[in-house]
Amino acid sequence: MADHERQFRESLAYLRVRDRADVERALARAVEYHAGQKRVTGDDYVTHPIATALYLAQLEAQKDMLIAALLHDTVEDGHATFDQIESEFGQTVARLVEGVTKMSKRLYEGRISDRQVASLRKMLLMANDDLRVILIKLADRLHNIETLSALRSQKQERIALETLDIYVPFARLVGWWEAKERFENVCFPIAYPQESAEWRQAVERVRAEVRAERTQFIRQVDQETGAEVRAEMSLMTDYEIFVKMHRIVSRLTNANAIDSGLVVVQRPSPFECYWVLGEIHEHHQARPASFRDYISTPQPNGYRALHTTVFLSRNHEFRLRIQTSSMHEYSFKRKISSWEPEKEGDVCHALGALHAFAFDDRQYLQDLQQTILAERINVFTSSGEVITLPAGATGVDFAYEVDPDCIRELAGIRVDGSEVSEATRELKEGETVELVLLNGGKSDRRSVWVDKVKSVRARERLRQTLKRHPKSERRREGASLLKAECVKYRLPIWWLFHFSPLQARLAQKCGFDSFDALLESVGSGLVAVSTVIEAYRLLLITPTSWPIRILKWLHLLPRTRVLNKEASLIDIEIYSQDQPGMIYSISKCFAERSINISNFSVYAIPPLDALYKIRLEVKNFKQFSDLYDTLLEVPGVRRILRKR
Repeated sequence: MADHERQFRESLAYLRVRDRADVERALARAVEYHAGQKRVTGDDYVTHPIATALYLAQLEAQKDMLIAALLHDTVEDGHATFDQIESEFGQTVARLVEGVTKMSKRLYEGRISDRQVASLRKMLLMANDDLRVILIKLADRLHNIETLSALRSQKQERIALETLDIYVPFARLVGWWEAKERFENVCFPIAYPQESAEWRQAVERVRAEVRAERTQFIRQVDQETGAEVRAEMSLMTDYEIFVKMHRIVSRLTNANAIDSGLVVVQRPSPFECYWVLGEIHEHHQARPASFRDYISTPQPNGYRALHTTVFLSRNHEFRLRIQTSSMHEYSFKRKISSWEPEKEGDVCHALGALHAFAFDDRQYLQDLQQTILAERINVFTSSGEVITLPAGATGVDFAYEVDPDCIRELAGIRVDGSEVSEATRELKEGETVELVLLNGGKSDRRSVWVDKVKSVRARERLRQTLKRHPKSERRREGASLLKAECVKYRLPIWWLFHFSPLQARLAQKCGFDSFDALLESVGSGLVAVSTVIEAYRLLLITPTSWPIRILKWLHLLPRTRVLNKEASLIDIEIYSQDQPGMIYSISKCFAERSINISNFSVYAIPPLDALYKIRLEVKNFKQFSDLYDTLLEVPGVRRILRKR
């Protein structure tokens, strides 16, 4: 018996005798089906499905999942059929194998990336009712990355990028942190070799500056809290830091934002964690706003811990996680049986909503990454109910979770009892949110909200509502959104809506038969207006026909400052009614986003209007776009122009 088979059989000790016999029967089938096959490394092919099943056995997966893992490549390789698998091992195993099986390459005529997205989409469609499909796929990828070095460099890079973009967020979603760390450590240097080397040096430099002080603190915690507490350093992966710093290495100026201390309490009672927290705060100054209680309010994937931040010295902060040993084991290598059914239902509902609309694969992938795979936050209603949303969620997402029927009257939100903010304000962890409704009115901003919301449920409901509007109304709304976006980028508006060759080329570039169909899809929320604007901008920069080349020769595309640096200056003009409180309302939009105003001039336009000329400093285009949309919602604002 080969070593890998022996190791797998030994890992099955937690199963019942009958279940173990079924798994061993599937193991024999896998060995039979893959006899004579070799991997690119030269190993017997059967080592791959056995390794995949072994990863799951270490998480104490049940028999159907293990059998599916052992047989997940047999159909694709032509050795078995789904009917044969169902006949021998049951319908559940057959469905799991079908969910994991990759779609045949001959079904696609697109690029490799298109095949990947379509295969992922099929896998998630099968996972609507059973998240075990995702876990098997994660285990499959976990073993595949161990042999990346045997592949061509181009294929290595493609697989590494896909792993970082898709499989890392999925591992975080289900709470399999061991897999997440392995994915990041192996794939980051392959996908981004230059950046990986640069960040390795930068991270090591800032860690060296605080290593002695943090090591001393860890020893003090051990001494202050007793023998039944273990304290140690918990280092972030280079890729985690790379993403957290938005890929800009100059932002890594100190170690305050990276790494943490892990305090593991050996006693099983969660109350011991609160006692340890009190002991630490008694000896070290804490930053009050940093405290998070994920023991009483666990995260959606079941993660539980106390989070706090203490000051080790002036300007040196250190984050701490306090857990019992069982909480720590769960968070690092969670047992599959511990997945909470209601949480699984939430994720399955979100996946089902994502499949409800027939988007193209690129739009599907974007929605997947921005909603289901995004990190999660917990916010509270005024009555103390916990609402879990994707990171970056807005007041509109909150409204759809707590009271979808009130969305037509939604005017704004009140956060932590402060002044009323716009409904699209981004929410942060731990905030208390109240909805502010119009008195007898209706909100007409739902088409704008589609691009702002983060949760699948909110986006699904908004699109359903917009789809019920008449076609003419959807086209008008699509035109309005497109014109507003053209103003932000300073792109020609008149020619876009009056020059038919330009309209036809843009519609074709976006995959539509006519410009009206494109406007209707934008107004329905099915196509992001940012996607259309990017296609329009590229069309003007690199024209493909003589009529559009003439437009470029006429210099209709102004020289617009590209917002990709740390900060850029922009000039805007705001036309509004001349009424009391207008300057305050406009200034508030800047203050809430920490946007600096370097020049502010006001002019009266008789009889009842006003013009505000403002020079502002923004970090990136997303910040400017968010400001622009918010200013348009200020009562009394008629029009906004970007002049530079």
